[in-house]
Amino acid sequence: MLDPKLASLLLGGVFFACSDPDVMSLRDPDPDDRAEPVGVDPVIRGQYLADFVTGCPGCHTPRDAMGAPIPGQPLAGAECFIQLDNGSCLNVPNITNHPTGLMNRTDAEIRRMLVDGFRPTETGEEPLFPVMASFILHNLTEQDLDATVAWLRTVPGVDKTVPRRGPEFDPGPENPRSSSGLPASRRGGRRGALGPATPLDMSVVPMPVPGYAEPEAALRGRYLATQACMVCHTRHLDPDPQWLDYTKFFAGGEEFDVGLPTIAFAPNITSDPETGIGDWSVQDIFEAIREGTDKDGDGICPPMGGAPMGAPGMTDEDALDIAHYIKSLPPVTGERAESCPFPPI
Repeated sequence: MLDPKLASLLLGGVFFACSDPDVMSLRDPDPDDRAEPVGVDPVIRGQYLADFVTGCPGCHTPRDAMGAPIPGQPLAGAECFIQLDNGSCLNVPNITNHPTGLMNRTDAEIRRMLVDGFRPTETGEEPLFPVMASFILHNLTEQDLDATVAWLRTVPGVDKTVPRRGPEFDPGPENPRSSSGLPASRRGGRRGALGPATPLDMSVVPMPVPGYAEPEAALRGRYLATQACMVCHTRHLDPDPQWLDYTKFFAGGEEFDVGLPTIAFAPNITSDPETGIGDWSVQDIFEAIREGTDKDGDGICPPMGGAPMGAPGMTDEDALDIAHYIKSLPPVTGERAESCPFPPI
């Protein structure tokens, strides 16, 4: 059973350095679909991205049995982020500015971990486990990547040593788990990884449907939604290094045990009228992001609804751009999500 702290996966959709404490570059060639504010302090921009787009605190802050952040330990790493039936754990490292965190890493090493998914070791490098979505972060703009590194340098240090990940989470073809033929699971990361994650090429990410009414907003939202929404709302193909099903972008299908009577199911958020949200308006999607409510005004099941990614800090402009992009997605048939109300009935 998945620990409730894994619920925070949906907050940002990407997971910074989910590996161990010992702890990256091709960019999207078209800058027009990426929004970067001009004249913003890099540290402020980096923290904004981490908190509301890439979601670093959701994975790297330890949580109690009820899923609440442990006071005094922001970004200090978490043990057993994923725990297998045999007790082996994927531990999430400390990324604070402390010797047990990232203090002794160079900016270049941090960048490589972020966007290439490799961390330094005493004998060279080794890949991070792909739950750390460096394959998506690979498409951060240089400005946003620099801002993220600048922000990480300011994170107050917390003295906390996190154990190394279990051997089942060492990517590679020699890993028995990754080549064991375990059946597909809706809960990603449990079948190992045959190797380092393959960087996502932005050219395969869906473009807004032709003729969409707000194409510029949708293109800006494409960059943000790739970082914030894709990794949870797309089925995982572990142990395949591609990791995501490119035929089902944003079509849902992953499950998250958040400690409620029902399992949270990442829904299809494409415009498919039967299995997706084709009948939702841009405003409906905007309110789901900012308020954690569905188009009928009912609460959405955590982790998306229990702690909406946009509240209180995502700007209305960014949330609206994401909403336009989601509304502009071409329809993809997925699995219809079961209702998961919040608060639980």
